[in-house]
Amino acid sequence: MLPSAVLAGFLAVCAAIASRRGWPLAFRRALLSFLLVALLGLGVSLLPPEARAAAGPGLLAAAQILSWVGVIECLQGAFFDLLLAGWLKRPPIPRILRDFLTLTLAFGVLLLSLRGTLGVNLSSLLATSAMISVVLGLALQDTLGSFFAGLALQMEAPLAIGDWVQIGDFQGRVSQVSWRTVRIVSLESDEVTFPNSLLTRSTLVNYSRPSTAHQSFVAVRIHYRHQPNAVIAALVEAVRGTPGVLDDPPPHALVWEYSDSEIVYRARYWIDDYRRINYIRGDVGARIWYGLRRAGIENAYPVRVHRRDAPVEDSADLVANALLNVDFLGPLTTEERRSLASRVRVQAYGRGETIIRQGDRGDSLFMILRGRVEVLVASGEQEEVVNTLGEGSCFGEMSLLTGAPRSATVRALEDVEVAPVTVEAFRQIVAENRAVLEAVTGIVSRRRSRLDAAIHEAEAEAAARTAEHSDLLERVLSFFGV
Repeated sequence: MLPSAVLAGFLAVCAAIASRRGWPLAFRRALLSFLLVALLGLGVSLLPPEARAAAGPGLLAAAQILSWVGVIECLQGAFFDLLLAGWLKRPPIPRILRDFLTLTLAFGVLLLSLRGTLGVNLSSLLATSAMISVVLGLALQDTLGSFFAGLALQMEAPLAIGDWVQIGDFQGRVSQVSWRTVRIVSLESDEVTFPNSLLTRSTLVNYSRPSTAHQSFVAVRIHYRHQPNAVIAALVEAVRGTPGVLDDPPPHALVWEYSDSEIVYRARYWIDDYRRINYIRGDVGARIWYGLRRAGIENAYPVRVHRRDAPVEDSADLVANALLNVDFLGPLTTEERRSLASRVRVQAYGRGETIIRQGDRGDSLFMILRGRVEVLVASGEQEEVVNTLGEGSCFGEMSLLTGAPRSATVRALEDVEVAPVTVEAFRQIVAENRAVLEAVTGIVSRRRSRLDAAIHEAEAEAAARTAEHSDLLERVLSFFGV
């Protein structure tokens, strides 16, 4: 009795530790099976000799079945959990297949125990259990339907653990496929359980197949006065570069529908992280708003609604005041600044949007009216931040004055409003006041020198890192004699 009690206590402690530490389910089931065998042995030792002799064969058969179940679960845990999933990093085997394997082998052990230990005639047993099978089949119709539906799902394999799917009105990531149910974790982090029988009668959409690339779209309603090609170009430019949007396949836009008072466009793009679909759609929608506003494209309003625009604040005074902060425009008179400001249209950029790109052609100067931007210079395959500009600063003067390609990339750190001064607007002012050109020469030259120094410094740092890597590699190769 004492060895059985000690063994049962030891297995109970091991089972508690396994449950607390989250061991694989197979090992926890194996410990539970062995614990039940130990408890059977303890119970048998407490029985009187007469009762022990009468119950001995039955208890022996039960111990054999539980022992084999424990062995099978241990082997499954070692092979499927430790070797395949843990070491080889293979996808986990569905629980339904593992349970089916355990039940099949356990049933085989049961038949052998009935025949070998209890001396039961299996043919007569199977014949007399036919009526019982019919009754159980009718009583467990739904459960058996889910079980066989689960087997059909495993054979057809329309989904796997980790896939993003839609079942009915629910979307989520498959977390478990069992003998009776399929469980998904929704985008709102809620667990939804579907009986397998219901799943086989529902429409299943798998967003992870045939590839993880998934197309999404944002519908935009635009007034008829705008040319479709201009709208499509503005939508594509706004969507391109949004975090989470794939470059290949590239985003595109198309005319989708004509209605009474508007044209409906769809900006379509691809993502490969379905978990972030709502966040990416929100970022795309925000960038489309900024992009359409910069392009001067107006959203449509229902014709049945009387639209009354609120008075729009004249931005000419705001731009004229901003021109005072541009040092090389100091020689301009008040009237000249006012004239230049009347030719400028304020543009808005959202956080993370690129205002200009290094290497692109340009012919405008940007004045920052609100917000902050960062200036980045390409160094090899990376970009390094060389400056941060805020309200009242300007950038892009070399492209305005000489038509040179952009020498740096400027990206919005937050919502930004800028006033672009184009070469056409600036040419008339320069023609009337040549003193501006004299001021420009010295100021722009000094700015160019500072930017060149930053570029050379970034290139020198990149070259130093490359040289350090090569030197370290040489030393390692020399040490190993390779």
